[in-house]
Amino acid sequence: MPEEKDLCTGYRYYTGAQIPRGVSIKTLCGLGFALCDIDVLLAAKIKQDTATIRELFEKRGREIQTEVQRLQQIEAILANEAAPLESIYMSINEPLIKDVPPQRIVGKKGTGPYSETISRLMSDLCGQLFSEETQKNGLKMTGPFMTLYYDSEYREKDATMECVAPITGRIVLSDPAMEVRTLPGGKILSLIYKGSYSKLHEAWSRIGAYAEEREFISNGLHREVYLNDPNMVSEEELLTELQIPVDTSARKPTCT
Repeated sequence: MPEEKDLCTGYRYYTGAQIPRGVSIKTLCGLGFALCDIDVLLAAKIKQDTATIRELFEKRGREIQTEVQRLQQIEAILANEAAPLESIYMSINEPLIKDVPPQRIVGKKGTGPYSETISRLMSDLCGQLFSEETQKNGLKMTGPFMTLYYDSEYREKDATMECVAPITGRIVLSDPAMEVRTLPGGKILSLIYKGSYSKLHEAWSRIGAYAEEREFISNGLHREVYLNDPNMVSEEELLTELQIPVDTSARKPTCT
């Protein structure tokens, strides 16, 4: 903060003792540090807290390496004249935090290999949703189909998942394995992936690394939201939103 400010002109006046701090702030800004990290660094310098300084320097170094790798990937893609557009899309599309509302859903859970199990569950779900009785009741879908994942890690043959659809209206379930409930809302980390479902694992790796780097705490089931119909568009045009419910208040203090 300036020592004083001229109320008429708005000019800020700094003392000689403030100049070294100003130079330090400018230097650290040039290195890409956020303002709150700069405050911590300058306080640590005064206290000779080398551990905190080293920790923040290493954190900034990891952020730079991540950005360097991302830019190198973009450079390689742009240098390849045959690069598909979805590769470019994934390289520049960044995860973001957003709020989603609670949703009333109907779903069916199952266990097995991912693709096979999702196909089976989706078929059962569609059979229920579009049955003659359900349609007579005026049931409507209020959003795209989703898959919820119950495992905290990749499981090749015995993954547990649930295919669900957001709904409104009356539904009479003929399948006892199906359930109607409310899917919680809240803050989610979101990434839009464009391309074949067979490469969704690459997008999951990316959003997972992003969450880990920023120390987000996951507090709900990971979700895939299928934004268009695979029967209506080509594999290259498929859009899938990856969602990780997160508690941003539980992360360590950082700046963006």
